[in-house]
Amino acid sequence: MGFTLTLVFLVLDYAIDREMYARLDHFLDVRASALASQLQVRTPEQAAKLLPEYDLSGHTDFFTMYDTHKRPILRSVNSRGQALRLPEGPLGRLRHYDLFLPDGHPGRAIVLRVPRAEAATSDWLVVATERGDWDLAERRIHLALMLIIAAAVAVAVVLCLLLVRRAFLPLIEQSERLRTLQPGQPPPPPASALPHELAPFIRTLHQALQRLYTAAERERRFSRDMAHELRTPLAEIRASAENAFHSNDASATTEALEVALSATGRMGRGIATLLAMARYESGQMRPALDPLDLVPLLRQQVQALRRIPGAGERLHLAANLPGQAWVHSDTGMLERIFANVLQNAAEYSPEASIAEAGIETADGQYWVWVRNEAPGLQVEDLEYLGARYWRKTAQGATAQHTGLGLALARAIAGALEVRLDFNLENGNLTGRLGPFPIL
Repeated sequence: MGFTLTLVFLVLDYAIDREMYARLDHFLDVRASALASQLQVRTPEQAAKLLPEYDLSGHTDFFTMYDTHKRPILRSVNSRGQALRLPEGPLGRLRHYDLFLPDGHPGRAIVLRVPRAEAATSDWLVVATERGDWDLAERRIHLALMLIIAAAVAVAVVLCLLLVRRAFLPLIEQSERLRTLQPGQPPPPPASALPHELAPFIRTLHQALQRLYTAAERERRFSRDMAHELRTPLAEIRASAENAFHSNDASATTEALEVALSATGRMGRGIATLLAMARYESGQMRPALDPLDLVPLLRQQVQALRRIPGAGERLHLAANLPGQAWVHSDTGMLERIFANVLQNAAEYSPEASIAEAGIETADGQYWVWVRNEAPGLQVEDLEYLGARYWRKTAQGATAQHTGLGLALARAIAGALEVRLDFNLENGNLTGRLGPFPIL
């Protein structure tokens, strides 16, 4: 804005100066042409008598006539014997220039050739006038332009401040709402009337705060769930220890110790799983990528889980399984993901149903999928699948399940830079792991 106004000032200043000097030069042209016409038909002495205005002491116009050798031969009476100087350099047919007048004032002059009818040579005529009034008018115009430009800059600055304040008002209001936000409260939604330029920033900020709130809420829920999960085995250990302490029966003492060992085993598995998740999520455990075939790896995990009494026999491989599916991944990490997802599908599907696993190709990439019936799940439950300690029913940990299997599988998938997604359609839950670029 400042650069534009400065440029406007310079352009206007140049245009005004040029126009003023053009008018002054035109005035000199007219005066000099009239005087030259008189000098062409009369001698200098006769012309001087016919131009009485140049005899006034207060007259602001002056002239001097030079012969062909640049010697003054005639001066205006008000010049008081002083000659107007010629411009430096060669003289052309017509030339304008600045000079100081005989009275010491700044002036503007014109020099032109005056042919002599009785001679083959030409004289030179210099006509000058004061330019003090013109310079004063020019300075006043400069001052007016500067004041106008300064006023325009001031108005622009004030308008910018008002517009910026108005634009940032939603941010100020939002910051005030955030300042008074209490722990545990979700971030307030952004104002609806937002400037178009700030709307993406405010929406992104709100999304970031919402993610932070969700993460904090997840950690609070995790602490609560973890305390709930550990309370059951601790109660079992305490009860077993008290029974063993008060019992004199060796078999009862042995049974109590077995219960305590089972409870500590569940606690140990849960803690080991949490530590593994922390290492995967923090990047401490990096995958060892090697070429591998997904088909035998998936078949091996299915065959291993089919030996689980009462559940594994319901797990089957899809009939359209490809002959081979070579990818670049970590064998050990994939085995843990397959084991957790397949076991979850086999054990949580209804008794009369079948859990199925397979591999499909989409857009030049492999996806491993596991499908089982899940009549108890709703669409809104999908966002909790893979959350630590989440269960559809409010039951605690069991001897086989700690509530961390799918959470660990998702943490490993994140370390492998693949996704573990779930969708529910017609009562069937499908988990998809991928994508794996085809080798």
